[in-house]
Amino acid sequence: MKYLQEIQHKGLLWMNITRQAEKELNEVQKRFGLLKDDVKESLPPFQRPKIVKRPGYYFMVLHFPVFDRETRRLSFTEVDFFLSASFLITVHDNKLSVIDSFFNDCRKGETEKYFSGTMVHVLFELLNRLLDAIFPILLHVNEDINVIDKKLFDKVPGREMAEEILRLKTNIVTFRRTMQGHRTVMERLILYSGRELDLVSYQSYINSLREFVTEIWHMLESQKESINALHEANESLLSLRTNQVMKTLTIISVITFPLTLVAALFGIQAKGTPFINESWGFWAILGIILLGAGVMVAFFKKRKWL
Repeated sequence: MKYLQEIQHKGLLWMNITRQAEKELNEVQKRFGLLKDDVKESLPPFQRPKIVKRPGYYFMVLHFPVFDRETRRLSFTEVDFFLSASFLITVHDNKLSVIDSFFNDCRKGETEKYFSGTMVHVLFELLNRLLDAIFPILLHVNEDINVIDKKLFDKVPGREMAEEILRLKTNIVTFRRTMQGHRTVMERLILYSGRELDLVSYQSYINSLREFVTEIWHMLESQKESINALHEANESLLSLRTNQVMKTLTIISVITFPLTLVAALFGIQAKGTPFINESWGFWAILGIILLGAGVMVAFFKKRKWL
C-alpha cells in the first residue's frame, strides 16, 4: 500500500505509516495483533503524550512541534509508536521530514548499522534525530525575540508590535505544551520496559535523549521569561505613551479653556466691556489671550509639566 512502508532485516521490522487513516491502521492491527483501542487512538484527534505497556508491545504517543513559515505559527503533530523487541511501527501524518529521511537512510544503506539488537536501537536513533531537529525551531524563536527586543525601543510601540509579541507568546505556549510530556514518557519507557528490550545496551542513547529534553525545556523556560518581560515592557511603553498623550491633551484643555472663556466674555459685547468700541480693541483682546497662554505655558514649564 502507498502509505505503508517497511524495512526487514535479521528478524527486525520497522513499519512506517504516513497516513493516520482507518484503512492502513486496521490492516496493521490484524497483522500484529494490536489492541483496537490503541489503533483507534492513533487516529485524529490528537491524544495526550503517554506510554502504556500492552501484552507483547508498548504503545507510546509523543508530540513534536511544526513551524508554518507562511503564517509564522507554531503547531504540533502526533507520532504514535508501537514497540516490541522485534518490531517498531510509527504512525504519523507525514509532517516531520526527519522520519522519512531516517527511514530512507535505513532502507538505502544503514540497515546493518541500526537494525541490531532490538528495535529500541531504531527507536532511540529516531527520537534522537527528532529532538535534534527541534533546536533550529528554538533558534528561530530566539531570533524573533531578539528582533522584537531591538525594535521595542527603536520605534514607538503600536498594534503591529503587540501582535508580534502575542504571536510569539502563543508559539512558546504551544511549544511548551508539545514538549511537556516528553520527559515523563521517556522515563516511563525506561521504567516499564523489561529485559526483552535490552535497554542496558543503549545507555548512551538514553543519556543523550535526557540531555536533549532537559536542554530544550530550559531553553523554553528562558524564552518564556524573555517574551513575558518584553510583553510587560511593551505594555509599560504603551501606558507611558497613553499617559503622555493624556497629559498633553489635559494641558491643552487647561490652557484653552480660560482663554476661550475670556474670548466668550468679550464676545458678549455688553455695555461697559473694555476695548469693544476701540479701533484697536481686537488686537488688545488678542494680546490678552496670547499673554495668558504664554503665562500658563511658562508656569507649566517651570513646574516641569511640559
